[in-house]
Amino acid sequence: PTRGHRITLAKWIVSKENPLTARVMVNRIWQYHFGNGIVPTPSDFGRNGEKPTHPELLDWLAAEFMETNWNIKALHKTILLSNTYQQASDNPDAKVVSDPHNKLLSRYNRRRLEAEAIRDSILY
Repeated sequence: PTRGHRITLAKWIVSKENPLTARVMVNRIWQYHFGNGIVPTPSDFGRNGEKPTHPELLDWLAAEFMETNWNIKALHKTILLSNTYQQASDNPDAKVVSDPHNKLLSRYNRRRLEAEAIRDSILY
C-alpha cells in the first residue's frame, strides 16, 4: 500500500463514523480497572464474541473518548470518578442472590493486591 492508502486507512480507523476502535479501547481500559470488560471477550467484538453487558454505557464512553480527542487520561478520570468504580466490595446477600456474577455491577469485585501495592501500603 502506498503512503496515501495508509493515511486514508488511519483516518478511517479513528473517524467518528467508525466507533469500533474507540469501543475496543474503552473496553480494554474498563477491563483494566474492573477486571472484566463491558464486552467480556475483549479480543473479539465480532460475531464469535459475546455481547456487551451494558451497550449504552460502552457507546457513551466511546463517544466521550472521541469527543475528548482520544484522551486516555480523561477516560481514566471518567471511569475512576464514577459511582460504579467507587462502590464498596462488600457482598450483601441480596446483591449476591440477584446478581451472583456481578454482571450488573451492583458491587465492586474483590481483587487481590499486587505485591508492589502491598509493599507501598506497608511503607506508607
